[in-house]
Amino acid sequence: MRKLIITINRESGSGGRKIAFRLGELLGIKVYDKAAIEGIKTYKPENKKITSREAYYVQTQKMRDLAANESCIFVGRTGFRVFKDDPNALKIFIFADRSVRIKKMAEKYGVDEETAAQRIDDVDNARETYTKYYAGASRYEVRNYDFTINVSKFTIEEVAQHLAENIKQEKEI
Repeated sequence: MRKLIITINRESGSGGRKIAFRLGELLGIKVYDKAAIEGIKTYKPENKKITSREAYYVQTQKMRDLAANESCIFVGRTGFRVFKDDPNALKIFIFADRSVRIKKMAEKYGVDEETAAQRIDDVDNARETYTKYYAGASRYEVRNYDFTINVSKFTIEEVAQHLAENIKQEKEI
């Protein structure tokens, strides 16, 4: 089996994280999100504070180290930029209509639609600011991706199955 790196960026409320984990199950590939990447221990000199920029570089090195040893899926973390020149990388952006995202967030957190909309805006703005600051690019720029998909009319399972089938066929895994 050929090594494969899949990066998935997504809009808040699109279901992108759930799609990534289901895709990982279908392909038999480990999925790494923010918590998993931050949970990987790295050497840090005692009593030394590191800057946010240094922390970002440590994180991207962890991602590169993981990808060098196994096929994997990265959720967020500017993966599209970290692996932009890697021939084994498939970069995906998942988005959904705003009304769909608001409805999902309101249901998930048990809040009204206005609160859900504000939460979506806050998360998306934070992700965009993070991406622009550290990657020097907008996560909404379609040229950063090999594949973008509006998931508004599909279930998580349908999207994951579609992606898995196409990846298996195209990447011969």
